[in-house]
Amino acid sequence: MSAVQITGCSGAGKTTIAAVLARRGLVAIDADDDPLLARTVDAEGNVVEEEPDEPDFAWLSRHSWAWNPARLDELVRTAAPATLYVCGGADNELELADRFTQVFLLEIDEPTMLARLDARRDYHDWGRIGDTREHLRRRLPELQARLRASGAIPIDARQPPGQVVDAILSARRRYLALGPCDGRDSTEAQDGQDQLRQPDRGGV
Repeated sequence: MSAVQITGCSGAGKTTIAAVLARRGLVAIDADDDPLLARTVDAEGNVVEEEPDEPDFAWLSRHSWAWNPARLDELVRTAAPATLYVCGGADNELELADRFTQVFLLEIDEPTMLARLDARRDYHDWGRIGDTREHLRRRLPELQARLRASGAIPIDARQPPGQVVDAILSARRRYLALGPCDGRDSTEAQDGQDQLRQPDRGGV
């Protein structure tokens, strides 16, 4: 079993990258789309069924976005023998880092993050309601620094999505070439090489 995490702040492009990876024939999920995996919990770890319409700083300080370890393990097992690309982040992601052979950080600057939050026209309203925008803005430097310090591989996510995926698959191939790999990983590395010959041209 093998899994790769692609993480980053809100607006970094995790959902978009999951779609590009899937179009290239890889097994990828948007973690936020699985309510059994990603959910809001309170300070005691209890799942919160309803969130306020306008979360303020007080509420945000008492709640977190957390992954269910058992559900993550189930998803990785179900994807086997393929490698599962988990596109998403959570407040407890560092506690679950041992589930992943590699972690990639989609790195962006504050102006890019804010512009993308403003441009969203989907169900993601985080960053536009209550104090969430300022919460994300304040948290960005610490989040990215913490992930880099933990060993996450930074990828410049200001690039078009196809180029971001090219960079991820290139780093993935280098990892597989340098480390012990079985037939499955060798096949995936070759698949990545074939896919890079036909880069995705989609915009952000």
